[in-house]
Amino acid sequence: MLPDEGGVLVDLLVHGQPVLASTPWAHEVAPSNRPAATEDEWVARWRGGWQLCFPTAGQVNPNARPLEGFHGVASQTPWLTVSQSSESVALGWSDRNGLWAERAWRVTEHGVVVATRAGNDGDETRVLAIAEHLILGGDVLAEPLTLEVEPSVMLRPLDYAGLPDGDLMPWPGAPDDRWLTVDAATPARVAALQHVKPQLVTATGPHVRATVSWQGDALPHALLWQELGASTDHPWNGEVVAFGIEPTSTPHGGGTALDDGLVRLPPGGELTWNVKLTVAWTKESS
Repeated sequence: MLPDEGGVLVDLLVHGQPVLASTPWAHEVAPSNRPAATEDEWVARWRGGWQLCFPTAGQVNPNARPLEGFHGVASQTPWLTVSQSSESVALGWSDRNGLWAERAWRVTEHGVVVATRAGNDGDETRVLAIAEHLILGGDVLAEPLTLEVEPSVMLRPLDYAGLPDGDLMPWPGAPDDRWLTVDAATPARVAALQHVKPQLVTATGPHVRATVSWQGDALPHALLWQELGASTDHPWNGEVVAFGIEPTSTPHGGGTALDDGLVRLPPGGELTWNVKLTVAWTKESS
């Protein structure tokens, strides 16, 4: 856990095996008090792992006030450590306009759970796009995975910037697109899962079962980000192996400039949600 870098859970071992993505440039990252102004700047600071994109997720809206950063000011700037034990840590963040968030992380036998409470103590309604930037990697992606999602879920392809790039269709989309499978042949791509009920996505391989589950009306959707070494341009260089299952308030990565699913939090308003990652290995893999 790195409170100075957006409260990111940068590494997680489940029964001794790594389960979160890590970037090749992670050892070069230095903390910053300034939000990333662009996607390239944010990626250069990204070690991998799991952090909260807040108060916006995705692209910067140049017309927003207060000014935004890519993936939100809170995703890479410092959080305050409120309390800490061997199995848990509580963090807090706030801005000068009265918006705040509290996150309580707790390690479980098979993963981790985080409970979040956010509120607006300011005088103006705040427009939010929220995403749990939960990126699987490590041993979870060592074998082909099959995705399990409730059949009623709708799928919308997005471009690599997170903007809508195709028709809304029932999960799992066209057979040739292979959204059910995550493996070495999967292209670099992003999609939105809309109205996920129950709030559950599972990835199953021959020796692993990883489940992301969440509760809270603030996050009715999820994004899938698949980057299994397919992007060869800098800084990816074909070396980043990552699979995001990201509960989100908005069915896109367009930030607050795209008015679809945005949260409007009035003065005195609060939101709560929790997200759980559970990873189970078979005996053959441990």
